[in-house]
Amino acid sequence: MVTHILLKQQVFVHSNLVELAQMKIPALKERSRENNLSILKTIALEGPMLKYDMYKRLEKRGIREYSTITRRVDSLKEKGYLDEAGKRNTERGKQKEESMYGLTWRGFIASITIEEVGEKILDVLKINPLLVFPEKEHILTLIKEILTEQEIETIVRSILKAFLGIIPNLELIEDQQLFLMLMSTLGELSLPENFKLSRIPKNAWELLDRPSILKVVKEMIVPFIKQYVDGIKMMYQLVSAFEEFDKFFYSLEIKNQPSQKIKEYVEERLSSLSETNTKIQKIMTEE
Repeated sequence: MVTHILLKQQVFVHSNLVELAQMKIPALKERSRENNLSILKTIALEGPMLKYDMYKRLEKRGIREYSTITRRVDSLKEKGYLDEAGKRNTERGKQKEESMYGLTWRGFIASITIEEVGEKILDVLKINPLLVFPEKEHILTLIKEILTEQEIETIVRSILKAFLGIIPNLELIEDQQLFLMLMSTLGELSLPENFKLSRIPKNAWELLDRPSILKVVKEMIVPFIKQYVDGIKMMYQLVSAFEEFDKFFYSLEIKNQPSQKIKEYVEERLSSLSETNTKIQKIMTEE
């Protein structure tokens, strides 16, 4: 019963999202809307490709002219929905190197308004190399382990709806700002009333019993914590080394040549700090 209600809510949210997308995303409301959608959908689900490869995919769906694909891809690139994502030799006629086209963040936002793309969001992020963010591989692994595909789709559509609700026009926002703006709308989420995360145990520590999550924690989170702790240790040692600098400074007299005294003081303290670090490292190595 709950699943049925969630599905009905999802259909309603998607229909509203399509209407909102057509208002805020110019490429989805112009005359070439259907061709634009076909191109964005194909690249989203299959990854970067040549114009000709795209044409061969879409020829079966009614796009008969290669020139149509060329014009649409060039237009989507010019407007920031696509960009070059590597090169590859063509497999037809006189072989030559041509550009492959992949989704930008603007193209990603436009593409996930398409239902089939929205259902495969993690795959889209994985196979489109221009969609870059820190620790991408690890984060995608964590999300896949913690959330079901339906939960991911529901959350992303809620984020997208909130995002489209606050912007005037997608093409007016710089591409490098889009990802950050999407994340900033997390506080504006409006999830279905019965929505819950089904794969998170009551005891969250049990997540570490899953091999892929334990691997991510070891490779991403532990090194981050260690780096942070090491930074705190270093700051503490620096503060300790110069703890009585004020007393030393107030004791300086012109006749004592202050510049030379300060130089000697700093060198002595830094040398002491270096010796302390060497001893600590030696002790840790011996252990």
